[in-house]
Amino acid sequence: MLNIFLFAAYDFAFFKAVFLCAVALGLIIFIHELGHFLVAKACGVRCDKFYIGFDFFGLKLLKFKWGETEYGIGVFPLGGYVKMLGQEDNPGETRERINKAKAARELLAKNADAKVDQALLMSDEEIAEAEKLINDPRSYQAKSVPQRMAIIVAGVTMNVVLAFIAAVAAFMLGTSKLPCQIGSVHPGQGAWEAGLQSDDTLVQIEKNELKYFDDISKNVSLGNHLDEGICIQFKRPTMPMIQTTKAFPKKTALAPMLGATSPLIPVLGEMPVIPASPTFAAEKELKKGDVLVGINDTEIDSNLDVQKALYASVGKNATLKLLRPTDAAQKVYDAKMKTLGLDDEAEFETILSEYKKDAETVEVQVEPQHARNFGVVLTMGPIQCLRSGLEGYEGAGRAGLKIGDTIVGFETTVNGNVEMLRDLDPVTLPYLVQKRAREVFAQAAAAEDGAEKPAQVLNFAVLRKETGQEEIVPVEFSLDVFGADNYFFGSGEVLPEIGLTYEILPVVAKVLPGSEAEKLNVEPGFVIKSLGFDFDVPEETELSEKEKAVVSHFKKKLPPHVFRKDLISWPMVYHNSMMIYPLAETKAQVVFENPKTRKTRTMGLPLEEYSDVFVYHNDLNFQARTVFIQESFGPAISLGGKETWNSLTMVYRMLGKLFSGQVSVKGLGGPVLIAQVAYSSAKDGLAQLLMFVCLISANLAVLNLLPIPVLDGGHVVFLLWEGITGKAPNENLMIILSYLGLLLFLGLTIFVLGLDLGFISRF
Repeated sequence: MLNIFLFAAYDFAFFKAVFLCAVALGLIIFIHELGHFLVAKACGVRCDKFYIGFDFFGLKLLKFKWGETEYGIGVFPLGGYVKMLGQEDNPGETRERINKAKAARELLAKNADAKVDQALLMSDEEIAEAEKLINDPRSYQAKSVPQRMAIIVAGVTMNVVLAFIAAVAAFMLGTSKLPCQIGSVHPGQGAWEAGLQSDDTLVQIEKNELKYFDDISKNVSLGNHLDEGICIQFKRPTMPMIQTTKAFPKKTALAPMLGATSPLIPVLGEMPVIPASPTFAAEKELKKGDVLVGINDTEIDSNLDVQKALYASVGKNATLKLLRPTDAAQKVYDAKMKTLGLDDEAEFETILSEYKKDAETVEVQVEPQHARNFGVVLTMGPIQCLRSGLEGYEGAGRAGLKIGDTIVGFETTVNGNVEMLRDLDPVTLPYLVQKRAREVFAQAAAAEDGAEKPAQVLNFAVLRKETGQEEIVPVEFSLDVFGADNYFFGSGEVLPEIGLTYEILPVVAKVLPGSEAEKLNVEPGFVIKSLGFDFDVPEETELSEKEKAVVSHFKKKLPPHVFRKDLISWPMVYHNSMMIYPLAETKAQVVFENPKTRKTRTMGLPLEEYSDVFVYHNDLNFQARTVFIQESFGPAISLGGKETWNSLTMVYRMLGKLFSGQVSVKGLGGPVLIAQVAYSSAKDGLAQLLMFVCLISANLAVLNLLPIPVLDGGHVVFLLWEGITGKAPNENLMIILSYLGLLLFLGLTIFVLGLDLGFISRF
């Protein structure tokens, strides 16, 4: 019975969101057409039809007639239209056509054998109808240029008005936003390279002040002179003054990005733990709302604390210390968190402190995460990025390592002896570096007073890009570092102790003895073209509740990752996909290319674990740090105006960056993506849906004013020409331009639909 009620609740929530989504999109179209309709009526034009959606082939969902106008909803939800009497943009050409037709008829009346262009001839009925359209005072053609201009621009004007009203209403109802704080940084991306880290609050990019997290992407993706770097001012909790750094955003996907995720707080979210992960496998279950307060001997107060403590525990068992408040306390906490403003940091600390009071203490023992392989060792690539801190480069940069150099050896302990290890496995190198750094640090700490302490350096064999020569380079290191939560497009593998990332090339360097890959005759030099994962549990298998959760999470088959330089990188696929799949029921579906024959083979290879190599993992899902904005009417007017203006100008800036190539056209979204975002916004509440309406309505206004025939902007151009010259544009030219505009519009529609539906790859 409980399941029935749960399904009913889910069903209601789903259909409510779908209904609100449909209403929002319909409202945007309705308001646009209402603008045309009302101004046309005000100018005395007869309107025969008013439709939301198109009724091609007479297909309608609804229709009724009120007065002289037929109102309806068409089957095809591609927009809407108002049909006006004599709606042609060229009444001058109509008059000229009538005059030519009359002249041709007079010539034939005088001389029946006269040669006349048959296209000029019109019947009496056609001439009468054309003259009616010109002379009928209720015809669109009979109106002056300013009146017709007003009718045309009324649609986009109403969209701007709707955007403004929606934004004002959203701010009055209260809407949530993400503060401009960093949750984590992607290794090898601009934020990581510039020395930014979790819990930093960005306050300014170049001369533009930042308030919310989405301001970052707007100022980076649509910024100018990115190759020269962007100046970022930020606040760090441990420092009293505002700091400044310079970042170089990288266009590794559809647009330049800084490479930082939104802010988090150490309170577990809806899905507390990633299924099949070490924490998920722990004996005690973590729950939504649990507060992480300690890892081993480290107290946790922030997301950065989590990353540092988990990195310090790589290869060791970790004890997670959590507080589990009551359900009643969670409700109070959730309600109070939804009222926090942008500058209510002290209030946030108070709410969190009260939430922890009288909470149950829970300790969870978590085993370390083993590194994985599918029977092959990949090829070490060159150094990709060097990290700089507030005082200059970190260890790798200070030691003179450069981008393009390749690490070919690492001095570590092998069977109790220190030796330079060659033929490195780029996947296991991070753990070897961390392990050796711990040893060197421990030796220095254990040295007696007065005794010579070992140098606090790690020795690397490096092949220099510039000279082609190998050098042994001692590099200073630090253990006060954090791990990488997310690997993004183009991310390299990270050595946080020395501050660098390096590429891992998807080329087989070695095949592990006894592996399935060896049995299938995989050879060194084989190139991995793509990698996917098949997770399959036999239907007859009896599953526990935990195992059912794992199957539910991983049963959906995802498209394979196709490796492309500077885009889909091995570390990105390895950490974000390969490391989270269950071992027993997962096979890596690998497409190998033999470089000698250029032929490809697809192989299903089981995932295996290295017995003595471990990796950093953060399998906890934390809640987002949000702020609540709710204003009275006056301030909401001001904020709504700013939001509308930003939405309008962002479209123009985006178009400029599309033409320059800074932003990829593959980032465009069509009707499917718009519907998906609308649905997501509707699920988040009415205020979020109104903010979506503001954005889309402003977008529609700007795009409709583009000077493209078949769009309102194209009609405006023709009317401007007529108003300036006193003569309508050449009819043949208008026809050609209109067809070109239609082809452009249809082509763009097909393109964005292809992107939405996956027929055209976005990457």
